[in-house]
This record gives sequence, C-alpha cells and structure tokens, in this order.
Amino acid sequence: MLAELPPLAHVDAKSIDEAVYLLAKYRDRASIIAGGTDLLGLMKDRITGPKMPQPEVLVNIKTIPELMRITTQPNGDLRIGASVILQDLEQCPTVVASFPILAEAAASVATTQIRAMGTVGGNLCQRPWCWYFRHPQFVCYKRGGTQCFAIPGENSTYFSVLARGICVMSHPSDLAPALMALSSRIGVAGPSGRREIPIAEFFQGPRSVSETKLEPGEIITWVDVPAPGPSLRTAFIKHRVRKTWDFALSEVAVALTMSDGICADARIILGGVAPYPYRVVDAERVLNGRAPGEPLIIEAADIAVKRAKGLTMNSYKIGLTKALVRRALSTALQ
Repeated sequence: MLAELPPLAHVDAKSIDEAVYLLAKYRDRASIIAGGTDLLGLMKDRITGPKMPQPEVLVNIKTIPELMRITTQPNGDLRIGASVILQDLEQCPTVVASFPILAEAAASVATTQIRAMGTVGGNLCQRPWCWYFRHPQFVCYKRGGTQCFAIPGENSTYFSVLARGICVMSHPSDLAPALMALSSRIGVAGPSGRREIPIAEFFQGPRSVSETKLEPGEIITWVDVPAPGPSLRTAFIKHRVRKTWDFALSEVAVALTMSDGICADARIILGGVAPYPYRVVDAERVLNGRAPGEPLIIEAADIAVKRAKGLTMNSYKIGLTKALVRRALSTALQ
C-alpha cells in the first residue's frame, strides 16, 4: 500500500469551461484534482475497477479563481466555491457569524494539515473509508466484484446501520449533513451545460459506484447556501474514535426554524451511519408545529433510529446516534 504515484500528466485549468473541455477530451483517463488528499491516496494504492479506472491526466481546478471564493449573493445566499479550502471555510468571518454549523463541520474534518489542503468539493465527493474498498486485494462490489466483504468481515466503525444495501459503506463527508440541514444547492458544470442539484438529491445509494449524481465530465463548481432567517437555530455534533483526524462513527446536523417557541420547520440529518447523509423525516414531523421540550426531544431521538439495524459489530451506533440526536436538538434549542 502507499506505493509511488503512477505516471500521469497534470494540467492547470484556467476556467470552468476549460476544465470541462479537458475532462471531455480525456474522458475516463482524466480526473479532477484540487486538494488531492483523497484522490492521490487512491492512486498510490492502485484502487481501480471497471467503472473507476486509474487516472492518467489530472485536471487542476485550484487555478480557477471563482472556485476559490466565498461570496454573499445579492439575495443573501452564501456561495462557496468548490475549491475553497476547509480551513478557510472554518475561519471565514461570515460563515462563523451567520452559518456556525458550517464552521463547526469544517473544523471537525481530519487534521489541521488536511484542512489546509482539502476542499469543499473534495469533502463532498470523497470515496468510502471502508478498508476492504481501499485494499488492493479485496475486489469488492464497488470495484467490480460480486460481494461486500464488510458484511461478514470487520464492520465496527465506518459502516452503516441505516439504508443498508449490497454495500454497507457509511458516507464519510462531514460537510454534507450540515449543508443538507441548511437546504443547500450544488452547482454543476459539464458538457451539457450548467445545472443545480439540491444537495438532498445529490448523493446516491449503495448500488452507485460514484456515490453522486455527477455525470461523466461534470464537476462541482460551488455550493449555494440559503440566507439564514433570524429564527434559525443550528447544531452540529460529531463522535469519533479519536478527537482528532478520525471520520465520524456518527454525527448529527440540526437546523430548527422557530416561531414564538414553536418549531415551524425541523431538519435532522445523520452522518456516518448510512451510505449517504440520512435525513430522518419521521423525527422531524414529531417536532414540527409543536413547542419542543425534553419529552419531545426524547421522542424524536427514538424515532430517528427506529429503522436502524446493526451489523455484527456496529450495533452500538444505534444508541450512540440516538444520544447525539438528543444532544444536538437540546443544543440548538438552548
């Protein structure tokens, strides 16, 4: 593992259109690179498959100025470029003041060194941190095999207890649950033009090899986050094996719109426990239209994990997630 990088070409794109052109030119031989904290590791370890060939051309998009910016749109929305470094998102005064849940989520990612290189788009599109997927000798379902080795194998940490399928990976992005709680939209550019995808529709289930709705030749350009209302209350809580570096065993992002003590709209998103950021609509319904107190919070937390089913080694995630939902709701309401 961690061998030398294979021979490759590196091209700096000066614009979004040029990046799209280069991806179309080289097709499946090309891949986007920004921070490279995930991609380069996969390349060094020769993690490939029929639908995920080894890149031969890396198209660098950190040379595109508009993708490196955090700006406020005329309508008050926040626009975060796909190549914005996680450290900049964590420390941006506008984000800290008006979107604290995003600053908290960015601060929870990995280490200081990785946050100084990793990007917003890369965090959303990173591949599963399943050791069977990332080991060259295990040809799992996502890499063209016929089985998920984690189901009968070691599945104590980065695996699902909700929405399990033929692959039981858990989604690794810390930003995704927070952005979904805020009803964000993802800007995409590709050979067919530009489009927007609600983040709730961006991630795909365990049968998808790429895990996203990006089509061949498409790239994320930015993420638009709606301007927060004055009554919006948020919280983000992540639990991991170690307090630094590690991926989530479970995490919860909560956004509550309050009106005279009544919850007008609740958003509860779970991370680290499903193949995609998991919105628990049933738990949200318990809170909507009511004044949330401790009994209601406990009820919502119970409902949030009612569909959960553990694997042989990770059933502890169910109780952990229930506790995190309860804590996140209480924190948001304080």
